[in-house]
Amino acid sequence: MKKKEKKYMDTVMSFEDKADLSVNVNNDSNQIICACANLKLSDFEKTLGRMKTQSFSALLRETSAGSTCTACLLDLEYFFVEAKSRNPKHFNSDDKTNNLKQLGVIPTKQHIYKILDSITPPIAWAPTNFIPIIKGDNIETWLTITNHDLLFRERKSAPITSSIEIRATDGSFLFKDKIKIDLGEELKLRLDTYLKLESQPLVVGAAYINTYAKFPAMRGTIRPQFEILAEAGACALHAQGDVGPGDTWFTIQNKPLDQRIFLILLNTFHKPQSAKISWPFELYNSSIKTKNVESLQISSRGTEIFEINCGDALTARLEDRPFSVKISTERSCRVYLLCGTPQLDRFSIDHR
Repeated sequence: MKKKEKKYMDTVMSFEDKADLSVNVNNDSNQIICACANLKLSDFEKTLGRMKTQSFSALLRETSAGSTCTACLLDLEYFFVEAKSRNPKHFNSDDKTNNLKQLGVIPTKQHIYKILDSITPPIAWAPTNFIPIIKGDNIETWLTITNHDLLFRERKSAPITSSIEIRATDGSFLFKDKIKIDLGEELKLRLDTYLKLESQPLVVGAAYINTYAKFPAMRGTIRPQFEILAEAGACALHAQGDVGPGDTWFTIQNKPLDQRIFLILLNTFHKPQSAKISWPFELYNSSIKTKNVESLQISSRGTEIFEINCGDALTARLEDRPFSVKISTERSCRVYLLCGTPQLDRFSIDHR
């Protein structure tokens, strides 16, 4: 590694030093391969056989798979390539039924783009991924980026460089560097050490991550992941891009004896903004009409944490029934739901 990267030698490791990472894919035809679309492997393969398409995107449009949470996309791509490899003649690109223009799935504008793409060199474009950083007593936040080929036999992954910025609650810079991750290596970097625990129980910040490949190649496993480690357990989630202004909804249960609910708001915009948090919105018929409305002021590139507290009176009326929370933002913002035990020794985290 370059001199600048030597300090990360302990956090960038080779896959050769780790346990066997071979993938054991279950090809049960009845298994659900996209939960959002309730799509079975057998139906996926039937549609692929009927379409005889060389286009993965066309197959996704036909099945509506991989378009909601996108968590299944890598698995879908594997099943797509694996099915075609079993019967390559069936997917002859010269077959008229395989001509995407005749199938009507490619608009004229896209044909123009394909012509432009064929005469212009590819350039790197790296959308920013955002990660919340949580710091507390015996609470750690770790970043992991792996660079592995997975099951691709051709056009392998490429060496990558990850640009990492860490910002405090108020959006100020705490850390910035570029780290090279060669093919077959893994980066693990603890993020919470850059934050100061100035208030209790939790302090939050954010990591901004841009990843650039050395040359055009398969994405492989380079999507950043983060872990929240606490005394009694750990949770993990992949990094996200930002979303535009508007409303974000979460459905939760009010169980103050079992859990504490927090919202983490990352202002990804270069100007301050305000956010409005409203609850409870009921999923059932009852006489509860009162809405709690709180406003948060978030600094430019800042991060805020807010705890949902229903209080004794509202808790007695809600009992253990679920309700929804609405977060309204003025500008681009990424919102996370953080659920912890009352002792804050175990967490789970999700996003919208």
